Amino acid sequence: MITVIRRGRWIFKQIYRFNSNSTVRPSGTNSNSANSSGYTFTSYTTPYNDKFYQPIISEGYRGFDKLIIPKDFQAKNQEIEFDGLVQQQELREIAESFNFEQSPIKVSIGYGSGVFPQNGYNNTPEEGDKLSVKTEEEETQIDLINVVKDNQTFHRYNLQRHRDHYSIKSLPIIKFIQGRDGIYFNPFVKLKGHLIKYGIISSGAAQMDLMEWSSLYFAGRLQKPVNYIRLDEDEGQMIKFLNQYNLKNAMTVGIILLQEQQFNEQELYEQITRISYMGDFRTYVGGENPNKVKNIVEKQLKYFKSLYEPILQYFIHKNYLIIVDNNEEQKVFKKNLNINNKINLISTLPLNFRIQLYQMYQDKSLKEIAKDKDLPLKIIKLIQRVVRNSSIKQAIMGIFSSGIIKSIKYAFAKQVKYWRAR
Repeated sequence: MITVIRRGRWIFKQIYRFNSNSTVRPSGTNSNSANSSGYTFTSYTTPYNDKFYQPIISEGYRGFDKLIIPKDFQAKNQEIEFDGLVQQQELREIAESFNFEQSPIKVSIGYGSGVFPQNGYNNTPEEGDKLSVKTEEEETQIDLINVVKDNQTFHRYNLQRHRDHYSIKSLPIIKFIQGRDGIYFNPFVKLKGHLIKYGIISSGAAQMDLMEWSSLYFAGRLQKPVNYIRLDEDEGQMIKFLNQYNLKNAMTVGIILLQEQQFNEQELYEQITRISYMGDFRTYVGGENPNKVKNIVEKQLKYFKSLYEPILQYFIHKNYLIIVDNNEEQKVFKKNLNINNKINLISTLPLNFRIQLYQMYQDKSLKEIAKDKDLPLKIIKLIQRVVRNSSIKQAIMGIFSSGIIKSIKYAFAKQVKYWRAR
C-alpha cells in the first residue's frame, strides 16, 4: 500500500516551461489546425505532459514517492459545479457533517444523477423539481465519495455521530468488509433534508486506482464530470494531479476502442464513459439503465468538454488526433494512430494494467502488439475483467454494509430505472 506523502515532502518545483510557440487561450477558443505550433487548453489549467508522471509510468505505485507536482499546478478543468439540482452550499453542508477534527475528510466528491443532470431523470432546474420536496420513493439520491486518510479512524468517529447510518455497528466487522482498498457505502441516508449515499475510501486506495487502474471504481468515476465539494490543499492537489493522468489514459483507451476512424466529441466521450461500465455485472442482470452512457454524455457534454480540454489538446498537439471539423459546438476528429503513435500511447498506460495487457501477448514485442488488429478486443477483455471483479466485490460489500432491507431497496430502484429505460 502506498505510504501517504507527508506534507513536508511535497516539493513544488517548476518542471514545465511553456513552449515559446504555444499560446494559452481560454477554453472554447478554436485552434486553426491540428498540426499548428500553437494549441489551446482550459484557462488556468496546466497543459498535460507525460514527463510529470514518469515515475509512476515506469514503476507504478512504487514511483509514487518520486512524483513532483509542478509549481503552481492547476487543474481547473476538473473543477465543475452545476448550480441547479442541489446548491453547492447544500452539498458543502452535507460534506461538513462528516468532517471530524480527529479524522478530517481530505476530498469530498459529488457525482451521479443527484448532482449532475442526466437524460431520463426528471431533475433539471427548468422542470422545477427540487429534490428536497419529492417523496422518498421519487427522490434521487445524492451520491458522495469521501476520501479520508484512514478508514478505521473515520468510521470510529462517524459511528459516534451517525450511528444510524450503519447497518453494521461493529468497527472490526466494518474493517473486514471494507478491506484494504474497498469503498464502504452507506446508502439511503437522510441528511440535511436530502437523501444521500456516501462512500468512504482511503487516500492510498484512491491514489492507487488512479495510478494503476486496480479496480477502475474510483478512477472510473473520475473519468466523468464530478463535483469537488471539499478539497484539502495537499491531498486534493494530489488527487487532481493523478486524475489528469487517469483522464489521459481514459482518452487513450477511448480512441483505440472507437471503431470508426472519424468521430465527433460526443462519440469520443461516450466511448470513454463506457470504460467503467464494461464488465459491470449489474448491466447483465438489469441493474443498470441500458441507456446510461448516452444519458450521461448528452446532458453533460459541456462538462465533458471542459474536463477533457487539456487532454484533448495534448492529443492534438502530439498529432494523435487530427481536427477534421473545428466546429465549436461539436468538433470532429480523425485518428492518426500509426504504429509509433500507438506504441507511445500503449507504453504510458497504467503499469499494472499494461503488464496484464502484455501478458495476453506472451513474448510478442510492443511493435507486434501495436500492429495487432485484435488489440481493441484484448483491451476490452482486460477492462471487463478488472471492472467485473471490482463490481462483484462492491456488490457483496454492499449487501453487508447496507443490510438486507436497504440492499433490496437499492436493487429495486435500479430495476425500476432499467425497465423505464427499456
